[in-house]
Amino acid sequence: MSVRKGQTRLKLIAERLSQDAPLSVEHQTFLVKAFLEIANGADADVALGVKAKRGERKSHHSRQTVFNKQLFFGWVATAIAPESEGGLGLSLKDAITTAYDGWPALPSEGTLRRQWNDVRLEQQIEFIIKTD
Repeated sequence: MSVRKGQTRLKLIAERLSQDAPLSVEHQTFLVKAFLEIANGADADVALGVKAKRGERKSHHSRQTVFNKQLFFGWVATAIAPESEGGLGLSLKDAITTAYDGWPALPSEGTLRRQWNDVRLEQQIEFIIKTD
């Protein structure tokens, strides 16, 4: 199970417990097993299913960064598309400079231009910007 699914599962259980709602048999069994493993000295992250694998991040900040970059590069793909295809017809440098001013917590413009080379082949245009 991925760390995200484990976090979602724990969040659901926490919400149910905070509302005094009954837990499903599956969730009860999971918690009993996890608590017994932890009591016997097992790693709590492993027992609760939230141990991050190599290269996997579990913080809110890392999820927000991935989301911002996907949105940012989607906008860049649209901005550099020709006007005949619904884009703005901007150069890559102009598109990144224009978008960078409005996006918080992104790497430098130079880093974004380098990252574009990695994502440009897989990035799909997620939305169309209507030009004036």
